[in-house]
Amino acid sequence: MTKRLKVNYPSIADILSLNGRFMLNNQGIDTIQQVARYEVFQKMADKLGLTIEPMAKSHKLYKKILDEVNADTKQRRNREGFTPIVEIVKLPKVKGQGRAKDFYISIVRNTPTLFDVATHHKKAKDSFCMVTYAGLHQPSKKISSDAIKIIDKFLRRKAFKLCSVDIAIDTKDHRPINKGGIKAFKSSLMPYSNRGVILQKNSYYINFVDHTSISKIIFYDKYKKQLEQQGKEIITNDLKGWKRLEITLTFDVTKRENKGFNHYIESINFIDDLYEVEAVAGRAGIKSFKNDYLIYQLNSFVDNRVMNNQESKEQFNSVEALERFRQSEFRRYLLPF
Repeated sequence: MTKRLKVNYPSIADILSLNGRFMLNNQGIDTIQQVARYEVFQKMADKLGLTIEPMAKSHKLYKKILDEVNADTKQRRNREGFTPIVEIVKLPKVKGQGRAKDFYISIVRNTPTLFDVATHHKKAKDSFCMVTYAGLHQPSKKISSDAIKIIDKFLRRKAFKLCSVDIAIDTKDHRPINKGGIKAFKSSLMPYSNRGVILQKNSYYINFVDHTSISKIIFYDKYKKQLEQQGKEIITNDLKGWKRLEITLTFDVTKRENKGFNHYIESINFIDDLYEVEAVAGRAGIKSFKNDYLIYQLNSFVDNRVMNNQESKEQFNSVEALERFRQSEFRRYLLPF
């Protein structure tokens, strides 16, 4: 019997918060990571007129990189004295938004994971880089269509191997995230949580998952986290209770079957993974959610003409752009449910 996702197709009023006009209760892709030859990425960036520049060492991403390096069981850092290199490519912002939050691609080199890839391909250890496109599903952040079109050019490359995809679902849930709730959360997330749940600040982390695709699950208080962004992303009181579930899907970049992002989203494996995401969401207490934004993203990645209307030209992730897409008959990509 074919399984069917529980998908609702509401009116536009259902996806607006009272004041913020944010797309809530939607599933979407928030982060994509690829492993690529650094030389190839560099040439593509130059061709597109993009500038690769060093990332400030004060940036929070540096801590994540250092954590990975320090966790290297082979201790290659101490033996070889290598230093991680972190760079960024700044992407266009939505025009006329003044102090809009920076949107960029991050490029990381010289990490244990990339050394393993280089060893597999019998290449120099600095041959490969990790390319990350983050913040693709952030309802409170304005994303320009020009930025999405640039990202799409990199996603289309089969030689850029898909490393991971973060699927995020926003919901309203007034249950507090604290020490008192961790036992119930672990119980409800079984068997995904059988290796433990960690509470950190306003988040539940499942950092190790015994699953072929899912490697990590986070459930956190998005409202409280976004309050820290006040000034660049305005958060109103009607968004109290805003929680987010993030599920990381990981892939073996050394396998021949890994032919990049577009190949993955057109495969049956992607559909299977979406069903698994739905199962995790149900255990986390999210009984239903919408796929509108996910379908809009996928169509935009497959064919940029999706963004050829006035609303999406100004801002890719606006409520108006999504509604315009929902009313359009133009579809290059369809989910089978």
